[in-house]
Amino acid sequence: MSEPQVITHFAIYPSLGVARVGNSPDGYFFGPEQPGAPRDKGAYRDASGRIKRQAARFRVYGLDARGEVVKEITADDARITWKVEVANKKAAWFDFDQALDIPESQGLIDGTPGIVSTLRNANVPGPERASLAITPPAVTIAGKNINALGNEASFALNGRFMSRSVYLGELHTDAKGRLVFLGGRGEAASFDGKPATTFANNEGWHDDTSDGPVDATVEYEGKTYEAKGAWVLVGPPDYAPGVQGIVTGWDLLFQVATELEPARMPERPKFSEHIYALLRRFTLTQWVNAGFARDFGFGSPSDFTDPVLVARLNDPSEASRALRFRVFDWFRNANYNAPQPASLPAYYGDAMTIDVTKAGPRAWMAILPTQYRWLEQWADGDFVADGKPAAPPPWESLSAAEQVRLIDRAVLDEVLGGPFHPGAEFTWPMRNPLLYAEPFRIKRRAAPEPDYGPQLISSIALMRGGPLDGSTAGDITRWMATPWQTDTSSCLSAYVPYVDDYLPTFWPARVPNDVLSEQQYEKLMDPKTPVNEKEREFGFEKRVKWLRGIRYPMKPTFPPQIYPSKEAINKFIREWAQVGIVEALPGPGGAFPGEVWVETGRQIEHDQPAMTGLEYIWASED
Repeated sequence: MSEPQVITHFAIYPSLGVARVGNSPDGYFFGPEQPGAPRDKGAYRDASGRIKRQAARFRVYGLDARGEVVKEITADDARITWKVEVANKKAAWFDFDQALDIPESQGLIDGTPGIVSTLRNANVPGPERASLAITPPAVTIAGKNINALGNEASFALNGRFMSRSVYLGELHTDAKGRLVFLGGRGEAASFDGKPATTFANNEGWHDDTSDGPVDATVEYEGKTYEAKGAWVLVGPPDYAPGVQGIVTGWDLLFQVATELEPARMPERPKFSEHIYALLRRFTLTQWVNAGFARDFGFGSPSDFTDPVLVARLNDPSEASRALRFRVFDWFRNANYNAPQPASLPAYYGDAMTIDVTKAGPRAWMAILPTQYRWLEQWADGDFVADGKPAAPPPWESLSAAEQVRLIDRAVLDEVLGGPFHPGAEFTWPMRNPLLYAEPFRIKRRAAPEPDYGPQLISSIALMRGGPLDGSTAGDITRWMATPWQTDTSSCLSAYVPYVDDYLPTFWPARVPNDVLSEQQYEKLMDPKTPVNEKEREFGFEKRVKWLRGIRYPMKPTFPPQIYPSKEAINKFIREWAQVGIVEALPGPGGAFPGEVWVETGRQIEHDQPAMTGLEYIWASED
């Protein structure tokens, strides 16, 4: 009989929790905690149609001396005192111009000078620049069901921006004493009343996203311990929850984990986890981009969820070898050794440009080196042919070790791992091993951060002791657009339609491009609708623009018109909570899918009257 495991230390999971803003006063839902777990339909808006916030929930687990997970520790076992500190430092940081870790930014490409980023709000003098950072004091909470109604001011994270009070979130606990973190309400404003003018660097503006450390003091069996800390990040809403990016946050952080600890790399990829999971995302993207619906959607030859095709792709024998290599050859080389505009994925990249004569390899995004390696092994027949993933078991049936293994992946698979221009939830610093204390855990900065002066270049950004070498509250989101709404409403698809009417795209998994409307869904589900009319409404050519009335006319045009940027981004700042959320709903089946993803809850009824004409947005405005 084995001896019982003795708990010697504690750790918080997930290592990186993700919350999202929403304008519902008190409504919220929990972000994913288990891969593949079913989602509550209609959970994303309250009864008034406002967007609920996504809450990040944190748990404490006890580990033994070998680092093996023993069990979850709750308020039934110990007194857990949580401490959270978040900040928003965007306005006090440097402009986002381009990812500073790529050759195009480092001056390593002939004829291309390195990027020199200047301070945002540089006209605010040194002594006053501290007022540009929103830095609430840390807040602690302990016990069960504390601040359950969210109305206790002592658990709110309130800071100031240029003398204006800004709310960044609040703490709750659940019935087991786990931490429940809620972020901001999607508010954005400028201290001088000037409108936003660009996609990422709007002078005088702030928003209420944030990030920062999460800690816990655990009083257990007469002793006091400090748990290994985690981090929380607050991002924009997920407008297509459950649709994963081609490269997810999990993929990216696992890539970094293998650089920190090479032994984490599996010897052989599993079809279910490493191949099917990737290919399925192409087909799932059909619900948020018409180009993907055309190329990988239901009924297409490359529908990667079709059981017959999946069976062939899961076959490691010579009979399927040509098919496997044909699919592998579609993908852009992860080494970025040459421009491959026609390869997969059809995403813009970190160095995107509309001027195709100046487009280098990183004008388009490639999958990660780990993903590319797994595809290459798979194509060669060197993989575990375990079929599609099994349905997830109930959370309560999982061992503590299994819970810990899955919870980080569940959170990070719903975050985008690229492209980074700048990104949705986080950006390029997250792929640098210098940022981490260990795989998946952000390194804390021990000493005060140095003054980098009025300009930031790649060599400074990437150096040891520089801005990536340890973090404090606000240091992850400071690289992002301010406010987030201007970037979200600027990252579109097919900026120049002579390339393709729908592709490339940027972030369709978070910011949809082309969607199936509720009106189209009603026709699709109506038994009185003739089949030929259903087919027409379901076709990719009939998908409507998600940002119609903001970036596009309410009535479709061909090619799609893109409205002028300035008016559109300011309208989205006001109406970000009125656009639709794409959700999975029952489909008609038969000649159509049994499940379809539909734009729901849209409240924008009128076009932008001030906008006329056609403007294509250049790279500097994405």
